Amino acid sequence: MVKLSHPSKVLIRSIQLTKEELALYYSAVDVDLMRYSKGRPLSFKRYPDGYPGKGFFQRNRPAYAPSWIESAPLGLKKKADYILPTSIEVIQWLVNIDALEFHVAQTRRPHLMLPDMLVFDLDPPHREDLALFEDFERVRDLALEIKPIIEGYGYTPFVKTSGKKGVHLFCPLKSGFSYDEVFEAAHEIGEEIVGKLKNVTLKIAKEARRDKILIDIYRNHTLQSMAMPYGLRATSYGTVSMPLDWSKLESTTSPKQFTLRTVPEILRSEGDAWEKLSTNKVDLHTSK
Repeated sequence: MVKLSHPSKVLIRSIQLTKEELALYYSAVDVDLMRYSKGRPLSFKRYPDGYPGKGFFQRNRPAYAPSWIESAPLGLKKKADYILPTSIEVIQWLVNIDALEFHVAQTRRPHLMLPDMLVFDLDPPHREDLALFEDFERVRDLALEIKPIIEGYGYTPFVKTSGKKGVHLFCPLKSGFSYDEVFEAAHEIGEEIVGKLKNVTLKIAKEARRDKILIDIYRNHTLQSMAMPYGLRATSYGTVSMPLDWSKLESTTSPKQFTLRTVPEILRSEGDAWEKLSTNKVDLHTSK
């Protein structure tokens, strides 16, 4: 584990989460987390005064980062120097500079501009009076309902909680497809889902989502990202973005079941729900 400055600094006040406890959590889930994040362009959200407090997203590798933290300049018009994590110590070093959230792209070195995942981000209706986890079961039920539709296109979807209000579906792909090709494939599937089901939308505008669940296919655009599997989210509960078996999702009533204080034991007793992800890679259905 990396040496921490001020290891007792509290990063989430409601649960008295310290830098040291968070760094130790990442040591506990090291193998499973890195299986899905190693070599992927990383974005992170820092909270210098802890959570709740003002946070900001960062994509560029800090100029003062040690030489063993690797990076690559990526982007279309304006490039950012994305960190490419090689070990859990990279994540712990970022925890030391008050990073609470981590988000990874759907690409991996050496193919940093060719996605190996087709993804769907399901978000509840946009309402100001909606509590963070209030509509989770509705989103969960939608994920279960669209699973067979996605499978009908030849994909094997894997599911995780976002750690906040949504559910994420990941469909592993063989490498070699562009972001534009992956987005078009996701758009075609999304259009079928919207045509078959009520109270869902592909429209991202808030006014279109007041009573509808958003199927966010736009996460498939260039260098967009999703919450890191097994990564902490900035919430008052210390929730984690948790990969699940579909049967486990069916019995999950709240993302609060999966926190940095419960997940290590779940992994020890149940194992990694995404263990077979890499053996289910397929070509895009639009390429056949």
